[in-house]
Amino acid sequence: MVYMTLSKVAFTVWPVEPASRRIGLPALNLLLCMMMPSGGLAGQSASGEVASVRFEGNEFFSDAELQRLILTKPPSCPPILAVTTCALGLDWGRSRTTLSSSTLQLDTRGLILHYRANGFRRAEVSPTAVENGDGTVSVTFRIVEGAAFRIGSINFEGDPVPPGLGIEGDLPVGRGDPMRVVLLEQMDDTLRLRLRNAGYAYADVFLNYDLPRAGDTASVFYRVELGPLTTFGPIEVTGNRLLEEEVILSRLPFREGRLFSEQAMREGQRSLYGLGIVTRALVERDTARIQIDSVMPVRVQVEEGDLHTVGAQGGFESAECLNFEGRWASRNFVGGGRTLQVRGRMSNFLAGALQATPICYQAGTGEFGQLNWLVGADFNQPSFFTQRVNLFLGLYAERQSRKNIFVRETYGLDLALNRSLAGGSLVNLRFRPQLSRLEAAEVTLCATFLACTPADIDVLSSENRLSPAGLSFSRDRTDELFNPTRGSRLLVDLEYAGGPTVSDYAYARAFVDASLYRRAGADAVFAFRLRAGRIEAGGFAGALSGEGRFRDIVPPQKRFYGGGANSVRGFAQNTLGPRTLSVGVTELLRRRGAAGEPVCSPAQVFELTCDGSALAELDLYQLRPVGGLATLEASAELRFSLSGTLLGGVAFVDVGQVWPREFDLGDLEVSPGIGLRYNTLFGPIRADLAYSFRGQEPLQVVTSQIRPFAPLSDAAPDRIDIGPKGGPRELIAWVVSEDLAILGPAVLFGDRPGLSFRRFQLHFSVGQAF
Repeated sequence: MVYMTLSKVAFTVWPVEPASRRIGLPALNLLLCMMMPSGGLAGQSASGEVASVRFEGNEFFSDAELQRLILTKPPSCPPILAVTTCALGLDWGRSRTTLSSSTLQLDTRGLILHYRANGFRRAEVSPTAVENGDGTVSVTFRIVEGAAFRIGSINFEGDPVPPGLGIEGDLPVGRGDPMRVVLLEQMDDTLRLRLRNAGYAYADVFLNYDLPRAGDTASVFYRVELGPLTTFGPIEVTGNRLLEEEVILSRLPFREGRLFSEQAMREGQRSLYGLGIVTRALVERDTARIQIDSVMPVRVQVEEGDLHTVGAQGGFESAECLNFEGRWASRNFVGGGRTLQVRGRMSNFLAGALQATPICYQAGTGEFGQLNWLVGADFNQPSFFTQRVNLFLGLYAERQSRKNIFVRETYGLDLALNRSLAGGSLVNLRFRPQLSRLEAAEVTLCATFLACTPADIDVLSSENRLSPAGLSFSRDRTDELFNPTRGSRLLVDLEYAGGPTVSDYAYARAFVDASLYRRAGADAVFAFRLRAGRIEAGGFAGALSGEGRFRDIVPPQKRFYGGGANSVRGFAQNTLGPRTLSVGVTELLRRRGAAGEPVCSPAQVFELTCDGSALAELDLYQLRPVGGLATLEASAELRFSLSGTLLGGVAFVDVGQVWPREFDLGDLEVSPGIGLRYNTLFGPIRADLAYSFRGQEPLQVVTSQIRPFAPLSDAAPDRIDIGPKGGPRELIAWVVSEDLAILGPAVLFGDRPGLSFRRFQLHFSVGQAF
C-alpha cells in the first residue's frame, strides 16, 4: 500500500507492506504522475512582468538545464541583438514574460516530475514571486533535491542468455546510477535489439523493479524471453520495374539461411538507396509467410524513379562570382544498377562585369577573371565483387584559376573504389593521373621555387604529369545535410605522388577535417571545426637549372591556402599565409613628378638591392598568395534563429594559419565575426562579416630583371622610359630582361595597428561555412 501527502508541492512515499514491492516500467511512470500535487499555489499574489528567474538548491541540474524546462522566463534577446539594441537599452527585439499563477504552477509540477523521472523521488520545489519597486516581479524556485534513488543491483531472469553474446556490456545505466526513467527505457530497447541482432527474432525484454520499504536503492530485474534461434527465410522482392532482382539482392548484407539480424535488415535498406534509381526502399519481416518459427521470411519493397534525369543548379560566391552546374544521368546504364553521368560546370561567370559589386568583389581580373569550366563523364558500378564496394571511373577536362596565383588546364582520369562501412562511414581508394599546364603563374613559380628564368618557368608551366594515389576515410553522423544540429563529420585524407605513380612531381600529403554540432537550446546550435594538413615535398622530374634549389617543389594546386568564405573569414580568398608582392619594374624606376627622383636606380634593381617601400602606400603592388606546406584552422560558431526557420544569425570566431614549411602556433591569426543566414531548399544563403587583426608584414618583391642596353642587338625604342606619367619621355640605357628577380629588401605591407574599416572582410556564399 502506498500513502502520499499533498499538503506541499513535494510528496513523500511510504511503502508499508510488504518490505518491498515489484513494479514494471509503465506502473512506475503512472506512479510518478499520480504523485504530482494538484490545486493552486498558495500565497502567490504578485503580478507584473518577470524581471528575473533564479534557482536555489539545485546541484544535480544546472540553472540552464532547469530554465529550458519552464515557461516563466526573464527578458531575453537573440544573440545578434544582445550586442546592439539590447545593449543600448532599447526594447526592440526583446522577449518578455508576464507572471501567471497557472503557468507558475505548471512550471513547478514540471520541475518536480523532471526530478522524479531522474531518480530524486523526495525532491521539493517551492516557488516564490516578489514584487520589485518598478512593477516587475522576481521569481525564485527553491529546490530541495534530497538523496537520489539509485540502482542497487541488476539481475537477469527468464530464459538463460547464451554466453558470448555480450548483451550486458556498455549499457546506458549501471549499478549505483540514479533511477532515471528515460535511461531505463533506453536500456530496455538496447537489450532487446542486441538479442534480435544475435539471431533471436522474437526476443523481448521486460524491466521490473523492487522498491524497498527503507533505503535509497532499488533492484532492477531483466526478464528475458528469447524465443527460437532464427535464420533468414525466403526473400521476396516487389516494386522493381527496371532493376533486376539479382541486383537488388546483391545490395543486401544477408542471404537466405543466414542468422537473423535486425541490424542487417536496416543496413540492407540503406544500401538500396545507393542505387541511384531507387527512390524508396523498405526491408521488413514478412510475417504473413511464416511457416516455421525459426525461419523468418523477408519482403523487400522498392520504388524506382525515372531512368534518365537532367538537373541544373547555380549559386554565387564572392571569390568565384556566379557559377552554374548541369548534369544528365542514366541510372540503370546497360542494366545492373550502373550509372552513367555527364556533367558540366562554369564559374567566374560575369566576373569581369560584376567585379565591382559586393557579390563578386573578390573575383580575379584579367586571365584570373576569365570563365572557368569543367566537363566530365562518370561511370559507377555498384556491388563491385562485394555488396559494400563500388567502382568509379571518370574522365574530365577543366580550366581552374586561383586569383593572382595560377591558371591551370587539366585533362585527367579518375579511378576509385569506394567501400561503405557501418555508421555512415566510407573508405575511398583512388588514383588520379592527369596532364596539367599552368598559365599566368610566373610570379608564383619564381617566388615559391626560385624558378625565375624563362627556361625554368617554361619547364614548370608546360604539360607535366601529376598522378597522385590517395586513401581517405569519411564519416557523417549528422542529422541534416545543409543545417546539421547534432552529430559529427570527419575526413582523413592521405595522398602520395612520385616515381611509382608515374608522376613528375613527388610529395606526400596528409589532411584532416573534423566538425562537431551540438544543440544549445531549442533554436540554437554550437558548431565546431578543426582541420590541419601537412605536405612533405619530394623532387621534380623536369630538367631545371640549379637542381638542388628545386628539391621541395610541390605543384601550386596541391599546396595549402587559407582565407575565404569557408576558411578564416577575416581574410579574402587564399590571402592567409605566405604571400609575395609583384610590381612592374618601370614603377620602381619611374620619376614621381617632374623633378621627383625614382624609388630605385637601375643599378640597384640590377643588383637586387632596390628597396621598394616607398611604393607601399600607392597601391601599386599586386598581392600574390603562394601557399604553404602546413596549415591549421579552427572555428567555433553559435547559430541561432532570428525569424522562425527562415532567417538565422551566427556569431563566430575563426583561428588559423598557413606556414611555408613547419607549424608555428605563435603565428596563428584570430578572426571574430557575425553573419546572416537565409534558409532555402538548396541550403542557406549566407553573408559573413569578419575582422582581421593582422598587422604589417615584411614581404619579398618579385619584379622583372633589367640589363644594360646593347646597341648592336637591342632596338632603341626598347629602352626603359623613366619619365613621369603624362610627362615627356626619358629613356635610359637599360632594357627589361625576360628573367624575373626577387629583390633583397623586403617591403613592410599591410594595415597599420589600430581599428580600421579595411580590416573588415565581407563574404557572400551559399551553404554553411562547415
